[in-house]
Amino acid sequence: MRKLVIGFGAASVQLASVPMPAAHADPPPALRVVGQDACPTAREVATVLERMLPRTKITADTGPLGAAEATVSDQGAQFRVTVAGQERSFDDFARQCTERARHAAVFVALVLDPPAIGELSSEPPAAPAPPIRPVDAPPRQAERRPSGWQWDVALGGVMLVAPEVERRRTAVAEGIAAFARVKRGLHLALGAGVLQGALYFDDVAADAWWIPIDVAAGFAARTSAWEIGAEVGPNLAILSIIGENLKEARRQLRVEVGGRVSVWSRFWFSKQFAAFLSAEAIVRPLPYLLDIDPRGGIGEMPTVWLGGSAGLTAALQ
Repeated sequence: MRKLVIGFGAASVQLASVPMPAAHADPPPALRVVGQDACPTAREVATVLERMLPRTKITADTGPLGAAEATVSDQGAQFRVTVAGQERSFDDFARQCTERARHAAVFVALVLDPPAIGELSSEPPAAPAPPIRPVDAPPRQAERRPSGWQWDVALGGVMLVAPEVERRRTAVAEGIAAFARVKRGLHLALGAGVLQGALYFDDVAADAWWIPIDVAAGFAARTSAWEIGAEVGPNLAILSIIGENLKEARRQLRVEVGGRVSVWSRFWFSKQFAAFLSAEAIVRPLPYLLDIDPRGGIGEMPTVWLGGSAGLTAALQ
């Protein structure tokens, strides 16, 4: 890939090759700069031209019919300028829009009013700007990185697994959960969900529902589209459980208290939406003891749950 320096000094040397009329002609009374909302914009070019062509009324995108017209086209790593039958392309891999507008304006002014460029100032020309070099990350993706306070909500499916222990087989709970987060470096999170699962002990099976409520604090780091984070906080779950195949079995309500730690990764495929994957562990140090009269205790609720979730995140600001 060839490297091109488009500092002001280098641009002036390149623009000196623009064919000039043999006799001086006054600049047009009105000039319309046309260009898309890209890099540079028509407004940016027009702003610079107002200082270079003070006797010409400069407008961006709109203007009187019959006015002279200059067109600026963004072509990614290049931009093209066309005016009065003259056309010039410039290479700029780093997409520095302010520098692009400056060089486009110099080209237009040289074509429309060549002597005016030499009369603008008697001071020596400014030193050439440093070379514009390609950057590793595409600048357009960098626009996805927000600043200030950020709010988002996440919704996804959840699966938790409690490893097998004495008197109880491996337990699985599935459901959905939603989280709301506010962050600026460090963040706070509030989550709630609904999960359903079955517990199989040596002699009894039980059907259970959980409504977990989580409060957490954590941090996140982001580079363009990818974001990773971690959080930790207390976990409270409302448990509804009933034994299966038991006479006169009644559903019981209990509250389980513990802590939760989670790590997650997001891919922001637009400014508002991201897909996420997370892994988490929940520890409840004081598990609920299942006791059936007259049989007595049949086992305990799980102390440790391991699992993960996947879903979508929407940015609110």
